[in-house]
Amino acid sequence: MPIWLLAPFHSLTYYADIYNLPCYKNIVGHIDKYCDTFDRRHFNTGFCYNANPDIVTSDFEETVGGNVRSGKKTIYKDLEFTRYMQKGKDGTSVKYFVDDAEALASIINIPYTPIEPDVSVYFKEKEELGDRGLMMIDIGDPLGPLYNLMSAEDFSISTIIDYDKILEFTDEMYRRAYQLYKYVLERDVGEVFFIVGAEFAGPPLVSPAKFNDMSVRYVKGIVDLIRSYGKKSIVHYHGQLYHVLDGMKQINPDGLHTIEAPPVGDCTITQARAVLEDMILIGNIQYDDLARRNKQEIDLMVKQAIDEAKGGRFILSPTAGPYESELSDTMIENYIAFIEAGIKYGKY
Repeated sequence: MPIWLLAPFHSLTYYADIYNLPCYKNIVGHIDKYCDTFDRRHFNTGFCYNANPDIVTSDFEETVGGNVRSGKKTIYKDLEFTRYMQKGKDGTSVKYFVDDAEALASIINIPYTPIEPDVSVYFKEKEELGDRGLMMIDIGDPLGPLYNLMSAEDFSISTIIDYDKILEFTDEMYRRAYQLYKYVLERDVGEVFFIVGAEFAGPPLVSPAKFNDMSVRYVKGIVDLIRSYGKKSIVHYHGQLYHVLDGMKQINPDGLHTIEAPPVGDCTITQARAVLEDMILIGNIQYDDLARRNKQEIDLMVKQAIDEAKGGRFILSPTAGPYESELSDTMIENYIAFIEAGIKYGKY
């Protein structure tokens, strides 16, 4: 049974640079010897999948009224979108790029230039990866830009009071994302595609009744495109999965990560298997458990997950990747216990 720790082979901003951090030395030794790797790579997708050269994005830091604001500013002519975190005498707060769905129209009205990234580094990294695993591309889905533009609260409320504007925006994001996927696929880039965004269209943020409109019809199109080029896809979905399982079945990716049982999520591996049948299920040990539990508990959790998954295809994996630059002795011990339990119980 494959064991995947989500850790990429090459450095990636999402995760700790495990091959160059001393605290990961023993874990890396186990990964190289026993685990499979999806080397997750990312290309710059611009501002809302737009490479218009007149869009200027920059980081900034400023002091306003005794508060320090640090964030990112995106400007196109007389349009300005700013996101920052503020800390100081007024406490800590976050301002997002847009406060409501009305502003989304101005973003999609910026003249569109397709994203066409330089993919040459991919082939260099693929050669360096060798037979350690597969190259995995992460360029998102139409919900990613929307979720990053708004606070979770504003996003959730907008799906109720401004649903038509939300769909107008995601329709355009789908057109652009699809074009980017086609660009990289035509250049034989990617062996597996990690598709992040569907989780934003599920409960508790969005009614399950809207999952088909806001996710299925887009992600299914992307998955079908990927499959038409002979490549594989994994949809990433945290949280409450149970009430959108039928939608996930319609999307029909090759794999689904991660199936979270209560109390964190609402769906067991058994429940997912009953609906998704032979889809590859990937999961599902909580990263937080690796940080807090002891190695005996981790061993039991892995055994229970594998026993539950034996009815079909399964990849043993944590719910999140290694992102900390310093690890406790407990975390190091538990990572190794996780791998060793996977080897011990993962033969069936």
